[in-house]
Amino acid sequence: MAQSQPHDSSSDRHDHQIMSLSRMLKALRGAMTAEEAITLALDHVHQEFAFEVAWIGLYDRVNHRLVTKGCHSPRPMRSIRTMINLTPGDVMEQVVVQQRPLIVADLQNEIRAGEWGTIAKQLTLQSAIVFPIKRQEVCFGLLVLASPDWGKSASLGERSYLAIVLGELAEALHHFETDRQRMQTKRLEQPLLALIGRLGALPDIDSQLKEVVRETQRFIAPHRTRIFWFEPKGNYFWQRTPGPAVRSTAPEDDRSLHIAVDEVRGLYQALGNQQLVVVGESRGALKTIVSDRLMQQLQAQSLMIAPISRQGDLMGFLSVEGTAPRIWEEPEKQFLIGTAQLLSVALPSATAKESVRQTELDQHLTTGVIQGIHGDVDWHHTLQTCFAVLQDRLGIQQFFVLLFNPDRNGYDLCFQSQASRPRGVPMLWPCLDDVDGQMLERSPSAISIDNLTHELKLMAWRPHLLELGAQAVLVGNVAPGNAPEGIVLICDTISRQWTTTEQSLFEAVARQIGVILHQWQLQRQLDQQQHIYESIQWGLQALHKGLQPDQLEQITLQHIMQLLHGSSALLVSWQPGSATATVTQMVSQDTSVSVDTHHPIPVSSDALINWALQTDGLLPLCVDELPDETRAWFRAASGSRLLITALRTAPSHAVAGIAVAVSPPHRQWANHHFTIFKLLTSQLAWSRRHLAMTTMLVQQRQELENLNWYKHHRLEDLYRMLGKLAQDLAHLQAKDTAIAGELQLLYGQIAAVMENAEVVLVGERWQLHRQHQTLPLISLLNRLVERVNPILEARQLWSKVHNESNVVLGGDMVKLELILYEVMAAACNRSPVGGRIDLWCRVLNLDWVELSVTDDGQCPPRLLEELGQSQPTDVLTPSTLDGPPGLHLAICKMLIDQLGGEISFSTLDDGRTHSRLLLPLAAYPEQTKTKPLIDAVSSTEVSYPRPT
Repeated sequence: MAQSQPHDSSSDRHDHQIMSLSRMLKALRGAMTAEEAITLALDHVHQEFAFEVAWIGLYDRVNHRLVTKGCHSPRPMRSIRTMINLTPGDVMEQVVVQQRPLIVADLQNEIRAGEWGTIAKQLTLQSAIVFPIKRQEVCFGLLVLASPDWGKSASLGERSYLAIVLGELAEALHHFETDRQRMQTKRLEQPLLALIGRLGALPDIDSQLKEVVRETQRFIAPHRTRIFWFEPKGNYFWQRTPGPAVRSTAPEDDRSLHIAVDEVRGLYQALGNQQLVVVGESRGALKTIVSDRLMQQLQAQSLMIAPISRQGDLMGFLSVEGTAPRIWEEPEKQFLIGTAQLLSVALPSATAKESVRQTELDQHLTTGVIQGIHGDVDWHHTLQTCFAVLQDRLGIQQFFVLLFNPDRNGYDLCFQSQASRPRGVPMLWPCLDDVDGQMLERSPSAISIDNLTHELKLMAWRPHLLELGAQAVLVGNVAPGNAPEGIVLICDTISRQWTTTEQSLFEAVARQIGVILHQWQLQRQLDQQQHIYESIQWGLQALHKGLQPDQLEQITLQHIMQLLHGSSALLVSWQPGSATATVTQMVSQDTSVSVDTHHPIPVSSDALINWALQTDGLLPLCVDELPDETRAWFRAASGSRLLITALRTAPSHAVAGIAVAVSPPHRQWANHHFTIFKLLTSQLAWSRRHLAMTTMLVQQRQELENLNWYKHHRLEDLYRMLGKLAQDLAHLQAKDTAIAGELQLLYGQIAAVMENAEVVLVGERWQLHRQHQTLPLISLLNRLVERVNPILEARQLWSKVHNESNVVLGGDMVKLELILYEVMAAACNRSPVGGRIDLWCRVLNLDWVELSVTDDGQCPPRLLEELGQSQPTDVLTPSTLDGPPGLHLAICKMLIDQLGGEISFSTLDDGRTHSRLLLPLAAYPEQTKTKPLIDAVSSTEVSYPRPT
């Protein structure tokens, strides 16, 4: 820093520096321009530091160079250029990139000094300090302090001083840069707002397009600005508005420029997705969107293209072009997008008269069709009128109306008309592929094909359409959302894009034509449906007459065969979980159809059964598709048609049968046949399940009532025997006083057993009764260990109880003890001989205690899964809970839920089986228990170590 007078003290110098720094920072904050801030900082640094040369340059990120903004030196520095380029590896670039100060001892001989090496030689400079002007990892420029003295440097305090000054300078430069960008953004809005006002005052669309081109050329200043319009009929873009070029290099007739969509398919798709296409210095991945041929056609090296749309249809695009590579700035991109969107908004008003006239014509067309439908007996004449008006409005060449014929499995040609040179049209069109049929059924709008040679739609009709010379096609389902039974086609012999307006008009006409087709079929369908519904009603009534399963199946199959006009119907069924099935019912009026009712049919490998199980719904088949294994038990004439379905109920229920309908080879299944078959088979499946469940539950209840009656009376016999034994002991005690004490103890034990038995006999004759008792946890554990000890000894198991508390349990202790015993017994039985069982006790809070049993046994995953379910998914399916140990554990789980506790079973990470119980503690007065969730502390959070 500047040398102080010899008599100045160190404190005075420090105070002077602080005051000078404060004034400097205040002045920087009050600077009005970036140039003023740079001058203030440069003057201050040159005054405070003993360096002959002080220079500041700002960093130009685009061109990677330094721009001189100020300099102080003993003599004019004419040798310093305004622009100093940065070369890879030089000192200045190193400071810009690393943003750390750098001290150079000899600037003249520094090989990495770059242009500053030349400057140092001209000014005889040697030592230098290069400081970055940075803010939050952004470098705004450099400060260079240089001196003729060799090795001159700056102290730590001086460098800190410089960092404060330059940091404040960087903050000011950031502020000015932010203001400049904000002002630039505001300037972007002004021309757009002015353009909005001018567009609203212009009379027609051409005037608006010219104004947009003029304003875009003025704001962006490209070489050329022009607008290309899209021609749907012909599928190409043509130049509608030529742009005023800076210098004319385009052909004389710009309006003759046409761009085929097939040549710019990527650009067309991007514009259809409302994307801005930008080509700057290099195209790279944009080559798939903007081809070299297009760049040659436009005579451009750089360009921006923005789409112009109206009501979802692409109308054209706005293009700005440059003859040299150019990096388009963000405000230019935003302006182009905004201009194109303004034009899209202004288009409807500019074309209002034309739109109104076209709307009136379309309304007249649809109104005429409706009047013709309701007032003209000759519907062929009405369809001919439709074609005439559509031809005039859309310029189509061909018009076809098709109606599905289920008996012929194809579409009949109901009506056709062609503009010129009529060609032969097939009277029967094949069925559509599944994909095309679903597309016509689900699509709410018409299916458009712009170029038949490039499309994969309607592949089944492609040969017919190509023979007719069609290139562009519109196909409409007369009843969207339903199966395509009536279809209207219009065709053009040239490639074209169908606009939204054209498609909407066609859809309206197609729906009205659907009324004609509906009237044509209405009477026949009404007669048919009336007969069907009467038969279905009669059949459903028969299903609810309380029939036996065999009678139910026989009557249902009989009605299926009659309503489907089939030759036979049969039912293949099996018990859930069984490996084989049999034909349990069959009705037939065709001797060529026969089945072997005694032949065991493998459920897992039979083709017919597996096809039905794998199909969600109905499956039509031909008997010739069946393998030999299936034909071993089912035989029918070659070509016979089958309709099969699995007898499904709820998704969680197991399937236990399939229904098969058989028809002669010439018979085709119609949609109403599918509906009838699905309805009756579904009703049959639920009725069979209801009867099976009713039979099973009635049988189980009867068996359980018998068992309960028998066991209860056996307990009464035991109670009477114990009572008589107690009386005998009392008499014996009175006679023999020598063993009176022992007899009294035995009498007391028998009396306790009789008391417990009396509770069961009196209070729980036909239902369980909850009792509330209290018992210390240690007592319960001792009784549990004593009860389970014989199993432990028999299987040579090592057991240990881990308990550090003696809380008091509350609840029905008898049932809880039995539940704990069942859980421990199950753990013992599944443990290997010589294994180990641990019982862990943990008090969760004042209300609940957790008991966890871990054992070395393997519990089947299916048993764990079913124990974790609140209820069985299908009671008719074999389950691990049908017998011990699953049945006993399931009963324990249900009982402990009723007693206010919880139980869960799982497998630990080390493979041990974990049984976890949550038991209530004895309640304090006026205390409400809040039961913790069974998963609140999972087994992964509480460790149950394997004892060694």
